[in-house]
Amino acid sequence: MLSVVVPAYDAAPYLAAALDSVLRELPADAEVIVVDDGSRDDTPAILARYADRVRSVRHEVARGPGIARNAGVAIARGDVLAFHDADDLVLPGRFTKLLDVLAREPSVDLVFGNGIKIYEGSERVRPVIRRAYAQRLRRRTGVSEMLLGSWIYPQALCVRSEAFRRLGGFSPGEVEDWDFGLRAVLRLSVRFVDVPVFAYRQHPGSLTTHRLEFVHLMLGMLERFVASHPDLARQVPPAEVERALARYEARAAQQHVRSGDAAGARSLLQRAVAHHPWSLRYRWRLVKLRLGLRPTA
Repeated sequence: MLSVVVPAYDAAPYLAAALDSVLRELPADAEVIVVDDGSRDDTPAILARYADRVRSVRHEVARGPGIARNAGVAIARGDVLAFHDADDLVLPGRFTKLLDVLAREPSVDLVFGNGIKIYEGSERVRPVIRRAYAQRLRRRTGVSEMLLGSWIYPQALCVRSEAFRRLGGFSPGEVEDWDFGLRAVLRLSVRFVDVPVFAYRQHPGSLTTHRLEFVHLMLGMLERFVASHPDLARQVPPAEVERALARYEARAAQQHVRSGDAAGARSLLQRAVAHHPWSLRYRWRLVKLRLGLRPTA
């Protein structure tokens, strides 16, 4: 049996379309659980319209999507779990394509797919996981690949309930999906299928639209993960972890440049050079900043 958990926070503009897309693709014996994470808008009224098809629980105070997903799992009956976000859309085959992998390969604990990113008010569309990264994930899905970025989107995965609980579920706080993905490839058998299974709707409320804030959240999460998982060194060389830290420090520096904060950019690039001293690119960017020039690459 499949249980689909949907965290929802102030999701009224998007929730009905999201639930309709879930229900269209839902296997006959599956269940949907929505966790209203302290919404202050019309989310409860929309959920009331789906009461005959969707189970719902409510947090009176918002606790974040990771905790909301865990709360849904706590009452789930399925032996396989899937997740969806209340402002995204399920694409055809989202569940069946991934469930087929778990049925064929009993040793696989978690399988995830790709998605498409759509931009509100625009006809622009692109893959969520771009071609170069998708090709690499098709060949191997391990710690090295997950250090490159947050590729395991909750909206695109199916995971065995036992494996999810063994992993400890989602962590609280922001960027919980990358933390989950890193722990998953450390502890579980993970498979990637390069098919689009969800549509990620980027709109003004999306965290990724606030690029400076988002890249610092990513960097902070990675720093905490590295500090709390010394066993990383058993799966990847320490230099690879250092390069991953440098990569996100350099990305944060680039956002500081765009916001006009040259001093903040210099500080971050100095950290990137310390973590990856052989990178001529990071050194050149730092030189240009010291000369008062704007780095472009």
